[in-house]
Amino acid sequence: MVAEAAAERARLQAARRRFVLANHPDRGGDPVAFAEGLRAFDDARPSQTLTFYRRHGVLRRILAALARVLVRTGGRS
Repeated sequence: MVAEAAAERARLQAARRRFVLANHPDRGGDPVAFAEGLRAFDDARPSQTLTFYRRHGVLRRILAALARVLVRTGGRS
């Protein structure tokens, strides 16, 4: 059971990495779709890192900074 969970975690991590490489705004991807995609991956994977970010407000500050950039650029990359 532990090995199955580790294998699933590795598959999810590989899929997330492929998503990031294909859709990153620095490579011409849509920033809003990119943020939504990352959120979907994070929701699919409860992680200690994400819990840490939520607990310390880092995630909120990152999302606020992203929102400011999107407002300033009109949603264009």
